[in-house]
This record gives sequence, structure tokens and C-alpha cells, in this order.
Amino acid sequence: MSQRAAKSKTRKTPNPLFEKWISEWLKEATEKGLEVRHGYQRALTSLRKCPLPFKSGKECLILKFFGPKLCAKLDKQLEQHNQLEQHNKIEKHNQLEQHNQIEKHNQHISTILDEGITADISKNTQIVNVLQPSTSNQNQNSIISLTSNDYPKNNHTVVEKEKIVLWPNEFTVILLIDTGESSSLRKTNVDKVISELSTLNVTFEMRRLSVGDFAWICRDRSGRELMLPYILERKRLDDLSGSIQDGRFHEQKFRLKQCGLENKIYLVENEKKYHGLPISHLQQALANTEVIDGFTIVRTDNNLESMKYIANFSNILTNMFKDKTLTTHIDEVDSGYGNSSNIVKLISFKTFSSGSAKNKNMTVRDMLIRQLLQIRGLSVHKAFAIVEQYPSPKLLINAFRKSGNPLLLSNISYGIPIKTVGPAISKTLFQIYSANDNRV
Repeated sequence: MSQRAAKSKTRKTPNPLFEKWISEWLKEATEKGLEVRHGYQRALTSLRKCPLPFKSGKECLILKFFGPKLCAKLDKQLEQHNQLEQHNKIEKHNQLEQHNQIEKHNQHISTILDEGITADISKNTQIVNVLQPSTSNQNQNSIISLTSNDYPKNNHTVVEKEKIVLWPNEFTVILLIDTGESSSLRKTNVDKVISELSTLNVTFEMRRLSVGDFAWICRDRSGRELMLPYILERKRLDDLSGSIQDGRFHEQKFRLKQCGLENKIYLVENEKKYHGLPISHLQQALANTEVIDGFTIVRTDNNLESMKYIANFSNILTNMFKDKTLTTHIDEVDSGYGNSSNIVKLISFKTFSSGSAKNKNMTVRDMLIRQLLQIRGLSVHKAFAIVEQYPSPKLLINAFRKSGNPLLLSNISYGIPIKTVGPAISKTLFQIYSANDNRV
């Protein structure tokens, strides 16, 4: 008798999902005192007595107490469940693929510190190739090559009003260090940074940067300046953890992409004493930043190692650009001054500042992107994919109201490999942007 009871308890139901959903509906109807609870109870009892597995709600019509409405409700629930399962499979596959790509490139990145800090510039061709600048005459060559369709598109076209030309060997490359309050360089650390860079013979100056902690300019004797296409954001582990928790992490990456400088470097300093998010969370965030956002990730063990990397990189940039003609208007440079392949189009500091400022004039599209980025789990690429189809809150609201479908956005695709926005994000946005009577 006890064995039979044990078998009864461990018996596997042939339709676990249907039983689970009808049980949930029965509980909800009972709590609300709805008459439909009696129908749910009879249907559930009938389903439990049936030994046959069903692939759809429609097949349940053969059972007693199952009508067309209940079967259609089961099919709708099953469809949402299958979409969520497919999304989870895609996410798991993408995470595994990201991890494999990161593992392949981590050793390559570390050569910047292992070999580049003390090596002669002539031995650093590998580093130069890894961080080759993007110009109008050549394609971007970062660690992970992404097509133009993968990157979020800038909302503005850089148009320089002032024509600036810096001739070869007539300018100095200068490292800019941010002095803003949002910089990762705290007051107790600034003196140490200045001392170490001075010891390493780096030409630098302190200046307010609208985004990023370090950047590089070229300045000639008359004081004219152009920005080199590199910007570096420096984070200690505690800074990184804090920025992820309060949302600054995605907001900063968004503004870095809008600043007009093609090559973004994310320098992360390890710490012996660290308190914050689990390290695995930080590693995943950095993996996404490298593989999905196209940033170059550099890891160092301490402040001194970071300064050595920056000093070495400053020397590399000096040697890389000293023989180039730098200009804001490449088509207007007299071709008689040299090979056109040695002409590099850059932007001015003023253009850089206006393009990445927090309080710059923003379009409706920009504002919607920033709204979307405040939602947990909604990445920059998901936001751009959504705004590509619905470029204003009004269009998004009208689409939700017209369709009445919480999964309206779930199949919007982006990136390579192709990923989708997913049902969870779509449901969240449906709750936010649809009318009260449409909320799920």
C-alpha cells in the first residue's frame, strides 16, 4: 500500500505545463470569487485523469469540460512560453559565444602591458595594429570587427565650421587628463598621477573633458588643436561596480559612442581589497563592452601600471601621427603637400565637447534612447534597435495601444550574431508605454 502511494506521488504528469497554468488560473479565480473557478476545477480534474500528452490546447477539446475559450487560452500561454524558451536559448548561446571570443582575445590584449610598457616603439607594431585609428581613408580595425549595421548610428553629422590644418612634424601630441567631478581621478589620486606621468616624461595638461578620463590632442605653435581619434575611460573595480549599480555605466558608454572619437579604450584597474558586485558580473559587463560595443578592454594591476600603459600609448600615438597631415576638411587640403594616404581627418576639441556633453541639445530620439537605458536589462543595442522602428515615445505608445500585444517588440532583432529584444523587455515596455487599461 505504501509502495503504491509512493508511486502515486512520484508519477509524472503527461501535461505539466497545462496543469500548472490551469492551477494558477483556478487560484486567481478563487481569490477573486469568480464563477469561472468551477469550470477550471472540473477541467483540471479531467486533465489529470487523462494519460495522453497534448501538444496544443486545441487537442484538449477531446476532454470533458474543455471548451474553445479555455483551449485558446492554453494555446496563447503556450506560444508565449515557447517564445521565452527560444529567447533563453539564444541568450545562453550568445553568452557562451561571447565568453569564447573574450578568452581568445584576452591574451592578445595583455601584450600591451606585458611587452609594450618597457619595449622600444619600434617593437610595438603589434599594439599599433590592434589600435589602428579610424579615418576617412581606412576602415576601423579594432579587436572585434563589427559592421556599420552592428554599431548604433550617431545622431549627428560632424561638420566643422573652422578649417584647421596641422602639417607633419609641426605639432605636439598632448595627453589630456580630465579634471571634472565625474572623473575617476579623485583629489587624493591626482597628485600621484601627475607625479608618475612626469617621471615617465609624458607631455600632458589638465582639462575638463565632457566624457572620458584621458584623451589626446595635437597642437601646433600657433595654438590650433585637433583631437586624435582615441579616448580612454579609466575605472577601478569599485568604480565599475558602482557605475553598473547606479546606471552610469550604460549612460557613459552611450556618450562615449556619441563623442566623435572612433576608438574607445576601457582601462580597468584590479584591486586587492574589493567590495561590490560579484567579479563574475563585472567580467560579463566588460565582455559585453568589448564584444558587443566594440571597445578595447585593458586590464592593469594598479595605478602605476595604468600610468605606464598610458605613457607608452602616448609615445605610440606620437610616432603614429607625427608624419601625417591632420585636418578638419580633408577635401580642401592642397594635394601638393604630400600623399593623400598620409592625410587624416580629425575633429576639434570644441566639436568633441559639444558632441558628448550631458546637457547638449537632444532630439526626441535621443531622449527616448536615454529613457530606455534606465530600464534594467535593456542594453544600448536593444535601445537603438527599438528606436530604429519607433523613433519617438508617441509612435511607441500608439503601436502598443493599436496592437494590445505585450510581445510587440520581442522579435525586434539586432547585432551579429542576431539577437532579439525578447519578451521580458517587451512586456516591461508595454506596461510603461501603454494605457492603464492595457497593462498586463
